[in-house]
Amino acid sequence: MERIQFVIVMGGGVIVLVGFLVWLFLHLEKKRTKALQAIAAEIGLQFSATQHEDLSASMQKFPLFNKGRGRKIRNVMSTETDIARLTIFDYQYRTGGGDSSKTHRQTVVALESEALRLPTFSLRPERVFDKIGAAIGMQDIDFEEHADFSDNFVLSGDDQQLVRQFFDSELLNEFVKRKGISVESAPGSFVYFRTRRRKPEQIRDYMNQAYAIYSALVDRLSRSTSTSN
Repeated sequence: MERIQFVIVMGGGVIVLVGFLVWLFLHLEKKRTKALQAIAAEIGLQFSATQHEDLSASMQKFPLFNKGRGRKIRNVMSTETDIARLTIFDYQYRTGGGDSSKTHRQTVVALESEALRLPTFSLRPERVFDKIGAAIGMQDIDFEEHADFSDNFVLSGDDQQLVRQFFDSELLNEFVKRKGISVESAPGSFVYFRTRRRKPEQIRDYMNQAYAIYSALVDRLSRSTSTSN
């Protein structure tokens, strides 16, 4: 009898704990949404707390948005300037299953502009397993003359030769200044992100970081134009 009572008490305790954790998660997410809405208003960005289906569809061209399952976009902040359309949002997806299931949460900045006549490439921080993969022939565009970049980033693209030509010395130097970032490009746009979500008070600086990448890419394109002329 005592054993049954113990099991019942333990089971009830687990239910209460799970319920509390769910409540806490929802409370913190609601608090985050409210803080991001305030930041968006302060910066002058439009805000929507709910998922954007059109935005989800437009992001499918980037590898990040084809990973895992349970993909969700929330807390969307956007504006359109003279130079580009800017969108900042929370993005999450799940990988693995059962006890190995993991939810990835990131803050993503997307910039769209006719000026971004970019080759398609993917750039992200290099990890230990990437070094092993490179040793057995997995794709990673390295630059012997710029070891600092190659030691810190994995760079790949549909047209490796075109991507290699695009990443000239000046552009490589710009990325080396920003270790830990990821950038995925497509003609007319790119997305910028890191491994974790940014705090609401970091959004303004995060937006400026993305614009700095935009400037570096446009400068590279202008050098191509100058060379061709």
